[in-house]
Amino acid sequence: MFKLYLKNILINFLFVSIVVGLFSCGSTKQLKYFQDLPDSTKLASIKLTNFTSPVIHPDQVLSINIYTIDLTSTQTINVVNTTIVASQTAVLGFDESGYLVDGEGYVELPELGKIKVANLNIEQAQAVIKERAAIYFNDPIVIVKNKSFKITFVGEFQKPGTFIIPSEKFTIVDAIGLSGGLTDFGQRDDVLLLRQNENSNTLSSIRINLKSSAVLKSPYYYLQNNDVLLANPNKSKGISTDQTFNRYLTLYSLLGSVLTTILVLIKR
Repeated sequence: MFKLYLKNILINFLFVSIVVGLFSCGSTKQLKYFQDLPDSTKLASIKLTNFTSPVIHPDQVLSINIYTIDLTSTQTINVVNTTIVASQTAVLGFDESGYLVDGEGYVELPELGKIKVANLNIEQAQAVIKERAAIYFNDPIVIVKNKSFKITFVGEFQKPGTFIIPSEKFTIVDAIGLSGGLTDFGQRDDVLLLRQNENSNTLSSIRINLKSSAVLKSPYYYLQNNDVLLANPNKSKGISTDQTFNRYLTLYSLLGSVLTTILVLIKR
């Protein structure tokens, strides 16, 4: 009778252990991105949203280089791109060099003076600067780059932090790659995107489902300067970090080992 009683306890213990194991280990399907895309060897075609070049705003830092046949004639302009002109919070990829767009939207270049670039995209800014440079130099070539285009990752990303992006055509897929993707505890169907509204001191927020391919066709496929992506932890993270739960789980495992040992001794 006692053996039967212990046997029932052991069976119940094993049953509960299996249930706990199943619920504590998440399905690998929950870790996949764009789950609704077909599992096929055929190339699938996805219509992406149109890309709109972002415009330049005050307080951004631009790399501006002007090239002519006589390289020394523009040296004073190009050398500024290797010196510190502004102080910002240290972020990955930011070297603090270039021309700072002032509060009125102007950059000031040696010899060329002040040129307004605010509310222009990079291509338009290049054209405006080239028009001014042509007054002083023969057949100038102007190259402008935005050196302060940054994206911030917060929460359950493999590599959280703020990154300077070398290209303004930066997508949500690029963001997944740069950040290393979400951790196993990150909620892939509930990533919060915070975006600063132009010409106002406000933020907009939108929740993105990275399990669905719909984000590839949405207006949020291309990220914008100063975007913040926030990945909250799922319930499993709470359980795994719950000290009380872990203590009971350790005690439960120890009790199971004791019962197994007793049962083995009784059978002898």
